[in-house]
Amino acid sequence: MFSSNYESAIDAKGRVSVPARFRAELDGSDRIFVWPSLKGHKCLEAGGDALMDYYRHILLRMSPSDPDREAIVHVIFGRSAELKMDEPGRVKLPDSLLAHAGIEKQVLFAGALERFLIFSPETYAAYDAEKSGHAGAAMAKLDGPFQSALAAGTLTDALPRNGGGRS
Repeated sequence: MFSSNYESAIDAKGRVSVPARFRAELDGSDRIFVWPSLKGHKCLEAGGDALMDYYRHILLRMSPSDPDREAIVHVIFGRSAELKMDEPGRVKLPDSLLAHAGIEKQVLFAGALERFLIFSPETYAAYDAEKSGHAGAAMAKLDGPFQSALAAGTLTDALPRNGGGRS
């Protein structure tokens, strides 16, 4: 799970360090995939092999001629950059992707559960304010699954173990 956020600077060679916590979520892989946000935000979406496998499995279940499938495949698989991290965990983000996200010298990595997002810090501040305002109202959507699990007697099965950490 990708969580929290981390700021980093782009070095003189154009490289940025992927946060160690995020690298640990890649199950030993030294590569990430990065593409322009699917939701039109001025940021990049990124993840590892597990996320790409997830998309591949879902997209293969859709009709090859479905325009939605074509659009998603185009952005995620056609516009993505497959980046290999060096030993210290640095990657060089392509100029076209940096331009899309408005990133110049500073980068902010933001965890997003199964993926992470890459912003300029200024753009992230506006995104954070927008999403934080929306999150309070969206919490009501968690009530239905909670009540269903409670009624079925499976609520404790869904709760994290070991103090909320990974089990």
